[in-house]
Amino acid sequence: MDSINKKIVRILSENSRITVSELSKLVHLSAPAVKERIDKLEQQQAILAYSLKTDPEALGYAISGFVQASVIPGKEAQFKQIVATSLSITECYNVTGEKAFVFRVSVRTMSELDELLESLSSICKTETSLILSETISARLPLSFN
Repeated sequence: MDSINKKIVRILSENSRITVSELSKLVHLSAPAVKERIDKLEQQQAILAYSLKTDPEALGYAISGFVQASVIPGKEAQFKQIVATSLSITECYNVTGEKAFVFRVSVRTMSELDELLESLSSICKTETSLILSETISARLPLSFN
């Protein structure tokens, strides 16, 4: 990936609503050339999607946290089904270590969190950490320039 493509990706990661015309001015290329580069980055799956960042608290989800789960052997399919269908779970990752999964939750009340964890209690052991504040938002690696 050349330096211009890296700059395009960085700018889009900070503002995915920027127009191709505005972006072309920032990278000093024509708009068609920038559009072609973006299309190629999408085809190569360097760019997977464009997204909207929201504030869960402003949307009424005052409680957010991360849950680590150690799934009982033979219960992974059931665990994945619950995670996939739970509207309170916004991200889930299969990770290394004792706890095989880490997922993010956003709920309105502690009761909602309790219900979610209770629905998982027969198939996994969980450890929950509530988010107090966001120190760093999702971003590209610092070395990506």
